[in-house]
Amino acid sequence: MAEKMVRCVRCHEVFDAELGPCTKCGTPYKEPVAAPALPEGTYSERYATAAPDPEPVMAPLPERRNSTYLIWGGVALIAAALVVALLFELGFGGAGSGPTPRPVVLAAPSAVHTLPPTISTTLDELNDPNFSAHLSVQGRVQVTATNASKAQIIVVNYDGIVSGGNQWGILKVGSSAQEAMFVNGSVYVRTPPATKWTAASAVSSYKLLCPMFGLKDERALTMVGQEIKGGQLLNHLQATHWWTPDLSRLTLYDMSFLSSGLSPDVTSLDLWTLPDGTPVSATFSAKTLAGQVALVDIEVNYTFSNVGQAVDIEVPVTPGASWTESPGPSGVATASPVAAPSASPKK
Repeated sequence: MAEKMVRCVRCHEVFDAELGPCTKCGTPYKEPVAAPALPEGTYSERYATAAPDPEPVMAPLPERRNSTYLIWGGVALIAAALVVALLFELGFGGAGSGPTPRPVVLAAPSAVHTLPPTISTTLDELNDPNFSAHLSVQGRVQVTATNASKAQIIVVNYDGIVSGGNQWGILKVGSSAQEAMFVNGSVYVRTPPATKWTAASAVSSYKLLCPMFGLKDERALTMVGQEIKGGQLLNHLQATHWWTPDLSRLTLYDMSFLSSGLSPDVTSLDLWTLPDGTPVSATFSAKTLAGQVALVDIEVNYTFSNVGQAVDIEVPVTPGASWTESPGPSGVATASPVAAPSASPKK
C-alpha cells in the first residue's frame, strides 16, 4: 500500500493521510485546493503549497470577579439605609422632616417579692413562750387497720388559756376529759367531776401549747392573699416546704403509734390573721395516701381570741384560772371561761 505522507497544517507534524488525522494534534488532513497553473520551471510552481485552514479562534471567557465584595457592599448599603431611617425616626432629619420623636421609656426593674411585715409579727407572737390568748381546738384523727391494731377514729377537743408562760385548759379525747394547769413549772391535774387537784410530776410535751405550730422563721410561711372570713378582712398565710409539722403537738394527741413508714405524706397548715398580724384561726390537715385511699386522715381547727391580753393563772390556796370579760377583736365584749377548783393541791 502506498503511503501518503503529508504535513499537518496546524502543528506541522508529518503523518500518513491514508491512516487518518494528524497523530499529534488530531487535525484531519484536507486536500489542497488546486493551484492555478503556473509556467513550468518557475519559482512559484516549485514552491506552491495549499494555504492552511485558519485556526479556530477561542472566545475569551468573561472576567471572573470576587462575589465577596458584592455581598459586603450590599450589607453596607442596607446598614446605611437603616441608620438614615433611624435618624429620621428620632427627629434628626431636619426641621419639619418628621414627627416629634417619641421618648424612650425604660421598663422599671421588677420588684423583689417580699413578705408583709405582719408575718414577722405573727411569727413573733406564735413563737413567744409568754404568748397570751384563749385557744379552742377541735381535731379528728382517722386511722385504718393498716396502720394500727384496729381501725379507729380519735376526736380531740381542747379549750384553754395561755398567758405569761402558764397554761390552763380542759382536754377531751373521745369521752374522757382531763383538766390540767401548768404554773411556773408545776403541774396540777384533775378529772371531772372531781374537784380536787393533784400535783403531777411531769406533763407530756405535746400537751404544752407554746410555742404554737413550730413555725421557726419567715421561710416557713407565705402570703396567699387577703379574704373575707367571718365578716372580717383577714390575711391568709400558708406553711411552706421549710416547715416540719409535729403531729402530736398539732393534734394534742400522742401519734407515736403510727409506724415510721406510714407518716403523712401530704400536710398543710393554713393560718388567718388580722391585717396587723394577730392570729384569728388556723387549720391543719395531714394524710397518708395509698392511691385514692387515705390510710391516715387528720383534720384540726384552731380558734384564737383575746390575743395579747394577759390572764392570771397562779396557784394560791386553791389553784385555778380566772378570766374577766374583755373586748374581742371586733370590740365586742366576749364571755370568757372561769375555772376555780374548790380544794388545794396535794403537797
